Amino acid sequence: MTADTQPTYPLTKAQVDEIALVHEADTSELEGRLKELSETCQSTCATGFSKCATHQNEMRKLYQDAYTAASPGRWTSYRPAEYNNDLKKMFDAQATIEKINDRARREKMQHIKDSQCTFGLSDHATVKNTKIRAAELHGSGTSSADIDSYIIEESEKLLSTLTPEQQEFQAEYDKSKSEAEKYAYLRTIACATKPTDTPRDVELKLKWTKLFDNKAPYNDILSVMEKDIADAKSNALILENRLADLRNAQAANNKAKAAKEESKRKQARDAIRRCCSEGCGSVCELNGPNADLGCERCFGMKEEGALQNYSWFCSPECAKTNAGSHNARFHST
Repeated sequence: MTADTQPTYPLTKAQVDEIALVHEADTSELEGRLKELSETCQSTCATGFSKCATHQNEMRKLYQDAYTAASPGRWTSYRPAEYNNDLKKMFDAQATIEKINDRARREKMQHIKDSQCTFGLSDHATVKNTKIRAAELHGSGTSSADIDSYIIEESEKLLSTLTPEQQEFQAEYDKSKSEAEKYAYLRTIACATKPTDTPRDVELKLKWTKLFDNKAPYNDILSVMEKDIADAKSNALILENRLADLRNAQAANNKAKAAKEESKRKQARDAIRRCCSEGCGSVCELNGPNADLGCERCFGMKEEGALQNYSWFCSPECAKTNAGSHNARFHST
């Protein structure tokens, strides 16, 4: 992390704690110096503190120094440059301290919202849902104390469901105070290889590693990762659909092949003529002098569509002997 890189959200627990301590110390120091200035003015100036131009200017200087001090660990170090520019313009324009305080208060509330609701690279799905809900609460006028309680409660619920390894990772991340430490942790989480990684997974993780090494902003890295993951899922879906098409085509081909084979078997069965004489069942000749021996009446009915199959005899003797019984069975009406 280069020295001129602005710290970014989300914050680790260690960063939140550090900001709270620094802010408490800054506030205490400012209040002490303001009280001291007021007491000095009251004891030395006849006009009173509120009407003393000299001490009022000193008071403005105290506020300006406190509000615009650039120091790591202050919540203001996380805010965009526009905020400090706005304050400088307000002080230069002699805006009232009340208006300046209100501007600082609104920026501080936005800082709290950003610190609580900005997505992180390693955020669990439940954490993201909690942050979405917290953002809604911020927009609904819910008190900061109630929002804090909600986030703590949801965090404790999630922590109880994590594996020991996941809890250890979270604890290490919470200890991160510097941007470099956060980058190192998130780089490990996002880019560590696994035995189950596909060649495409390895390729993407190398790409993300370069983004971390180049200290790209969190939001840029997050956007790239989300797009890459979405593209990978889309490609996987396309591949799955193509495989499904291939399976369907293969199934249709197998079905057609099976139907063709069945047709061949049927033709083979049909090609074997069995004698229709009761109790005979011998195979009839397809060629030769005894071929095409059959019941003429059955032939006629088959041609007219009244019968499905012809009736064959295996020999002249069988035809002569069994013609009567055949007619009795099939043509007696």
